[in-house]
Amino acid sequence: MFSPYVILLVSTNTENHINLLRQRTFAWLVENELELYGDKPYPFGNKVVPLMGEFLEGEPSNKIEAYESGNRSILYKHDGVWYKAKGIGIPVGVSRPIIMGNRIYTYQLFDDPGMCHKFILWGFMKDNEHRCELFGSKMANELGQEIEIIGTSSFHNVHYLSVKDRIELFNKLKNIERNELMKLFNKSDVTSAYTAYYVVPTDIRVGELFFALIFPEVTRIIDPDRIRDYVKWLGSSCGFLLREFHDSGALHGTWIGSKPTSLGLKDVHSNSYTGNYLVSEDHLTMCDFDLSKAIDNDSEKKTEKWALIHMENPLHYAGSYSPKDALIQGIAKKNLFREELAKVFEKSVDSGYNKEKWYLERKETREMLDNFVRAKRALWDLYSLPKSLVGQIDYVDHIVATKSVDPNRIKELRAEFESCS
Repeated sequence: MFSPYVILLVSTNTENHINLLRQRTFAWLVENELELYGDKPYPFGNKVVPLMGEFLEGEPSNKIEAYESGNRSILYKHDGVWYKAKGIGIPVGVSRPIIMGNRIYTYQLFDDPGMCHKFILWGFMKDNEHRCELFGSKMANELGQEIEIIGTSSFHNVHYLSVKDRIELFNKLKNIERNELMKLFNKSDVTSAYTAYYVVPTDIRVGELFFALIFPEVTRIIDPDRIRDYVKWLGSSCGFLLREFHDSGALHGTWIGSKPTSLGLKDVHSNSYTGNYLVSEDHLTMCDFDLSKAIDNDSEKKTEKWALIHMENPLHYAGSYSPKDALIQGIAKKNLFREELAKVFEKSVDSGYNKEKWYLERKETREMLDNFVRAKRALWDLYSLPKSLVGQIDYVDHIVATKSVDPNRIKELRAEFESCS
């Protein structure tokens, strides 16, 4: 019997998925001190590390092409292995670090509500982040997760200007001449910056797969029952991994501000959200441990599980954990299936956290990963969203709520998918 839904049976090669969802970029190789751990090969060369920024005295002779992984990191494939270099600068834009000789010029944000840390060294990691990365990544590796830190590096001649937040940073850079900026840098404070290097299985995140579910057209591409089951598997896997972390006495990384938000809610900052769970064909892996620490009390565990379900989760309408509020505000278009999936995910996280994992055959998880990646990219293109757009649930919600899509284009899209099956 003919199924009304499209099943995308194409290659599940990780590189194909990365290529669909990531932008390429370049990093330059510079000599710098380097500390290596374990016996995994280091891919960049002896006492050489990747760095991104604007080189005032000419770019180094050696560079590598890689994929962007967030604003300050890259994903690099070498000899069939995926490596992540975290905290190595900013690739493009007016805020990228300026490098002159052995000096690095950048910025420190001290009160940005959108950032997890109280102090952010733009493009890099501070010492406290570096120590958290070592703690959390070691814990994940000991628990059998497929992620391993293989080295770290530090730069000790980093000059920074203090700004409140990203808004102040970009306003300052928009209204200042380069000569004046360099004068300020030459009078600025000096600190050290840290980077970390990992072996990782992939860079595809649960959160970015969930972006496909913002679009109502997704049910024209993938069978809704299969979507439900895959969301259950993802949710229970996330919850199970978080419970293992907590049972080992560690937080993925969460803290609560001393003052409530403007809405009177707890000011929760957390790395424990769907964007920090990597999705392979048959398992998940936690990542990004720059807030990780030992657990102080049980309330931290409850807050962290809440963050996994609610924070920066595309299954929830932007700016609100209440569908009614989001719709009244006009920032989202009502989507009953999306609302249902948000509840499915919450229940499955709870189940996984209680050590009850949802089982799917490897063939199904492999196919559904491929389906979600290709559907997300296709729907992104359907709504003319830029490939460079990362996160920003509020912006995607607004586009979906206000933009009309040609029904004929949806039919064409469906036909294109069917041709790949």
